[in-house]
Amino acid sequence: MTWWVVETQRHREPATRTRLEQQGLAAYLPLMRQWPRPAVGSDVAPLFPGYLFVRASARRLHRVQHTPGVRGLVVFGGEPARLNDAVIDFLRAREGADGIVRTDPLPGGAAVRITNGPLRGLVAVLDSRLIGRERVLVLLDILQRQTRVEMPETWVCRA
Repeated sequence: MTWWVVETQRHREPATRTRLEQQGLAAYLPLMRQWPRPAVGSDVAPLFPGYLFVRASARRLHRVQHTPGVRGLVVFGGEPARLNDAVIDFLRAREGADGIVRTDPLPGGAAVRITNGPLRGLVAVLDSRLIGRERVLVLLDILQRQTRVEMPETWVCRA
């Protein structure tokens, strides 16, 4: 049994995963929380829009290709793209209890550069993320003391 990369119809990934699972195939659709939150719809979306992973033997690939919602297998050099089990394990290891892959590129205490706003160009230390608000608290050295400043998360990047 090998993991294969499947291209799906856009926005049909969950339904396609369900159809593959109904056929007795293991399918994996890694999800992430979108930021900024879209104006319409859920803030949870596929990590790889238009793609999912299915575990099947090579002789069952015809069944995968004819599943409603599947556009086809991803092919490189005339061969369907195989995926190492370690990749799936890596993604699943980063899932929370809710099944959403955690993408936390900047850990607390990391040095960040402010790239936007009135403090643009200054270097600070990331104090914490304000969950659900897409904002962060950074520590700036101002007037010989550290001061907490709240700003949008998109205004900071790794220094």
